[in-house]
Amino acid sequence: MKLRMLGLVCVSAALVGCAGNSSGRSIDPTHLASINPSQQINKGPLTPNSLLDVAPAALSMRLGPPAFKRTEPDAEVWQYAGGNCALFVYFYKATNGALASTYVDARKTLGGPTDTSACLADVVSRIEAPIS
Repeated sequence: MKLRMLGLVCVSAALVGCAGNSSGRSIDPTHLASINPSQQINKGPLTPNSLLDVAPAALSMRLGPPAFKRTEPDAEVWQYAGGNCALFVYFYKATNGALASTYVDARKTLGGPTDTSACLADVVSRIEAPIS
């Protein structure tokens, strides 16, 4: 189990490193063992931080199904399309077996980092998701 946690910490660190100048948001990977993901996202305006530590079903209730989903043994990556960006939400399996969102990032459609908050607003406006 310790080896699994070390692997998750390394993957999370690599993701943060890949983000470069991006304004991605993440949960400290050392807390993954104690995460019990929320089954709903708080009402009100969505922010990148509000998308952290939630179950996939909670994200789906607010943003709908992702445009793309990649599934791996202990992780999932969900992608939502904005007009000029893509929003990525990374879910990792906590010790209790539940998937929890631990990292949110945004990339320009043509490549490179972009502001995560602005991309989330773009995604929300495109899918006409309720913001409160």
